[in-house]
Amino acid sequence: MKITDVELIPLRIKLKLPYKSAKKGDIVGQQYLETLVVRLRTDNGLVGYGEMASTPKMFETIETLANLIGTRIKDLVVGEDVFNVVSILNSIYRKFKVPDAVIASIDIALHDLIGKYLGVPLYKLLGGRINGKVAKPSSLIPLLPPHEAALVAENYMKNGVTVLKMKAGDDPVLDVERVKHIRELVGDKITLILDFGESLGSAKRALKIIKILERYGVDFIEQPVLAHDIDGLKEVSKNTDIVIVADESVKSEYILRIVYKKAADMIALKPLNHGIITTMKYAYIASEGGLECSIGTYIAQTGILDSVGLHLYFSIPNISVSEIGRSVLLLENNPVVGIKMDDGVLNVFEEPGLGVKLYI
Repeated sequence: MKITDVELIPLRIKLKLPYKSAKKGDIVGQQYLETLVVRLRTDNGLVGYGEMASTPKMFETIETLANLIGTRIKDLVVGEDVFNVVSILNSIYRKFKVPDAVIASIDIALHDLIGKYLGVPLYKLLGGRINGKVAKPSSLIPLLPPHEAALVAENYMKNGVTVLKMKAGDDPVLDVERVKHIRELVGDKITLILDFGESLGSAKRALKIIKILERYGVDFIEQPVLAHDIDGLKEVSKNTDIVIVADESVKSEYILRIVYKKAADMIALKPLNHGIITTMKYAYIASEGGLECSIGTYIAQTGILDSVGLHLYFSIPNISVSEIGRSVLLLENNPVVGIKMDDGVLNVFEEPGLGVKLYI
């Protein structure tokens, strides 16, 4: 089965709740998801889908990503056997320096095609579904005034969402007030993740703020220090009872140090950056060190990346926290459906491959 074409479909989808977060202390925001669907066609008529998203101050623009695929990557993919996933990805790595999201999108589309060719859902291709695993829907609270953040949390809870990630890091006083307001309104009925996105900087400053947050039932804190500061990450982890999650630090140059030093309690996996092969590799490296993993997206992506995350969640034992569901909860008129939510539980479609449906 040979690849005959690589097609790119840019999408601009309105977010139901405008996004605002702190990234290394800078405030970024957007009202639309800008994403690029990658469609691989084959000589036997099958079609596979991947996705890349553009996020302010994190990735290149959609136009840049599309140009990279069209001018650099396409010629390395067309004509190749779909099953030669590692060979295709290695040829891209060797020839071009491109964002990880570009390679991840090709990785995902190839796995979608293989699943379709074999007639099995992705989770079966990855080793099968682990008995008893249930995925609860998760969503996102952007930087908001404390009372508004609490109302958003309450609304999500009423709609069956039990895992909430709240953006933090713009102001320590506001961060504490947001958590206080949320817990006062919804109690302990939700799992609360605070994502600082490297904004607390040093371990000393992070611990000062985290010690206050310990009083208010924060379940997880994500990336409190700068990505390269693995020793600082360890200092924070060993001095708080809150679960500390490495996110921006989860890169090839740091992953072994994090696990070897037990510098974090949990590893955040994002197929958007890692694709399927590297996500599985990082999960198994974490497992060797006795670390659990979470899996999710950034702001929101279409059903393609949510579907990938859920298939991986169901098939890898030490992925214990699902941050999936934002394609359903945060996007207006989303034309790419990849997961379903019934009675407060998320699931994948049982069609071969990713099981995504495109209404484009």
